[in-house]
Amino acid sequence: MIKLLPPGLHIILGDSAGGIFTRVFFAQDRLLIDQDVLSCGPTPDCTDLVAWSKRRFEYWSGVVPGLAGEHVQSRFNLVDNAQRLRDAECINIWAATGVSEQLFIAFVVHLVKHVGADPVRLALVQFESLNGHPNNGRVIGLGELDEGQMRVAPEAKPLREEVVQQYLKAWAALTSPDPQLLAGFAREHPEASRWLRLAMQLMTRRFPDKRNGLSYWDHALLARIATRGPEVSRIIGYTMTETFVLGDLVGDWYLFGRLLRLASARNPQPLITLSGDQMSIRHTEAALTPFGAEVLKGTASNYPANPIDDWAAGVRLSSDEGALWFNDGGKLVKN
Repeated sequence: MIKLLPPGLHIILGDSAGGIFTRVFFAQDRLLIDQDVLSCGPTPDCTDLVAWSKRRFEYWSGVVPGLAGEHVQSRFNLVDNAQRLRDAECINIWAATGVSEQLFIAFVVHLVKHVGADPVRLALVQFESLNGHPNNGRVIGLGELDEGQMRVAPEAKPLREEVVQQYLKAWAALTSPDPQLLAGFAREHPEASRWLRLAMQLMTRRFPDKRNGLSYWDHALLARIATRGPEVSRIIGYTMTETFVLGDLVGDWYLFGRLLRLASARNPQPLITLSGDQMSIRHTEAALTPFGAEVLKGTASNYPANPIDDWAAGVRLSSDEGALWFNDGGKLVKN
């Protein structure tokens, strides 16, 4: 059964959610899809959409060097159709509670302001929980839903001006070269939704830990190599499954790229070795090096043994340039 949509333009995160949405609502030309996952990679200042798109494309193309992946740009891609926001009768944002979903909301609100659309037209279709859904009913990403669950969508609620401002402030913090804006967001904006505050807190895990020199995801992968490996598909699968509860969904391609970095020959002391295809998750195996085992035990640190060249949200991390911030028990400190 096809369910009728309320008026206006509808925006959703991810091809999977977009496909379910289309089958349920027969949306066609009233649906725009954001195909990016902004919780991964660099999110610098976004004043030039062309430069922004180029930077994001280069990031995803370089996650696995020499292979751009299987991404196909949709003709309904949000950024390519951003000007349509100016003329939309209403702009309905469909989102769940996870990190990438909350950053997606912030990005749409930013785009509305960027193209000169009226933010009073913004409305949010917020999926928070469903009876019988895993993870105590919490909906982390709309791609989790089946057609029946998408069909019983909550009512679209206009975004109040104060909520618009909260998401704009979150976007400013996410894209700032000053990490303290990101780290302090939840504390300084207690009025913001709990999902947005949680998302901003979890983004601080992209910074390397002060004790072991590894980001949260690097350490999570390292910890599962001995227990879940050697197949990379199992290491990544268990990492995603066993960390799902917090709602920080980054995807298998991102995690594969992190494994490649841990094994890179650019590291004087690689933490892991890889064998097999190394351009395919299914055909690669991983093993800890002696140094990696020491880092995992806490008797050694990845830094300064290995250089750091990375991004954490809008912050460029470079040991060569002396630009480093570390996560010290949830507090960001400069090296």
